[in-house]
Amino acid sequence: MRTLIVLSLCCLVLASCSAPPPDVAKVRQEVEAMCEKNAKDMVAGVMDTTMNQYADDAISMPNNGPMLRGKAAIKSYYAQMMAMGMKFSAVKFTVVDVAVGGPYVHEIGTYVMSFQMPGMPDFTDNGKYLTVYERAADGSLKIKAETWNTDTEMPMEPAPEQKKAM
Repeated sequence: MRTLIVLSLCCLVLASCSAPPPDVAKVRQEVEAMCEKNAKDMVAGVMDTTMNQYADDAISMPNNGPMLRGKAAIKSYYAQMMAMGMKFSAVKFTVVDVAVGGPYVHEIGTYVMSFQMPGMPDFTDNGKYLTVYERAADGSLKIKAETWNTDTEMPMEPAPEQKKAM
C-alpha cells in the first residue's frame, strides 16, 4: 500500500511538471503579424527583412518551380523575380488555421496578390499555402518549410489533334 501511495505521489509530481499547453491564440497573432509584415515588404519590394524570418536550412516549394533548399537559394529565387521586374501592387494573406506542436507551428492560409511584370498586363492571383515554423533559440518563429499554389487556372493551348477536330 505504501508503495502505491509513493508511486501515485510521484506520478502526480511528474504530471504537474509538464509544460503548460501552448497559447494558440497568441501564436496565431504572432503568425498574423509576420504575414502582415511580409505583405507590406512584398509591396515595398523589400526582401532582406522578410528573409530574416527564414531558418538557414529552410525549404521552399514554390508553385511551378523546383524545391529550394536553404535560405541562400530562397533569397536567390526572390532576387531573380525582382530582377525580372516583378512588382507587387497588393498582397493579402489570410490565416485560416494555426496549430502548435512542441517547437513547431504550422499555418494554413490563403492569399490574393496583384502584380505587374514588364510587357504583361497586370495580374491578380488567388491561392493557398502551408508554412511550417520552428521556434528558434531566441524565441522567434523561423520559417522551416513552405509551399503554395494557385487557384487560378492556367490557359491551356489545345493539343494539335484537338485543333484539327475544331
